[in-house]
Amino acid sequence: MHALPTRIARTAVLVAGLMAGSLAHANIANGNFSAGLSGWQTFGDAAALSSSPASLALPIGNSTLVLGTASLGSDDYPQASGHYNVSGQDVGAIGTSGGLEDFVGAAIGSLHPDPINFTSILWEGSAARQSFTVQAGDTLSFTWNLLSTDRDFADRAFVVIDAHTANGLQVLALGDAAQATNAVSGNGQLLQTGSQIFSHTFTTAGTVTLSLAVADLDAPDQTSLLTVNDVALTAAVPEPSTAVFALLGLAAGGLFMRRRQG
Repeated sequence: MHALPTRIARTAVLVAGLMAGSLAHANIANGNFSAGLSGWQTFGDAAALSSSPASLALPIGNSTLVLGTASLGSDDYPQASGHYNVSGQDVGAIGTSGGLEDFVGAAIGSLHPDPINFTSILWEGSAARQSFTVQAGDTLSFTWNLLSTDRDFADRAFVVIDAHTANGLQVLALGDAAQATNAVSGNGQLLQTGSQIFSHTFTTAGTVTLSLAVADLDAPDQTSLLTVNDVALTAAVPEPSTAVFALLGLAAGGLFMRRRQG
């Protein structure tokens, strides 16, 4: 008597299992940086901070990745000796073997905003990266903020997504110092873009490497900082297959006929 309802229940469990299984691959490690930099590889001046150093007054309210362009030397405005350096590690070079381009998997010179004429110079920068698997339809997202003392040149922040296939490298601009027009409370030297949301939907499945980076453009004595929170991969919710719908329909139809015969 209870065979058909049992089949329907089992089918519902099957559908739920299929959909839950599709979410299991969303595997970005430590995307909220609550475990520091665990799960991430870094280059240059990179730190995971749960609060701002008192001397900088950065707008940080929870665990945050901070990437900077400040060297440990005395060449960074407005204060000397790496005032805006957040990690104690020196900023990394750009445009040379073993530099930032190599770290993010890009050809030397390809991160320049004008790679043909090179009317300006990228000097130094920092980055963080992580590899993970994606399915078609998955969406990568995170929040970011670019802070800068650069009033004359456009220090820039960007995302590099490497699919590890021929022509599978994407360099996506986040923003530049020209967009940092909002005041930072407690720090009269810095301006900020304010919190922004980045979103990217993958069209093919595979293993990708995500790199987050910030770079000095033209003026190495000016400092910019990229902050990132809540890096997440949201799995596409698949539509149940036609076969599963058919199975549900047959089971429900059988139950209806059984009740009419009873």
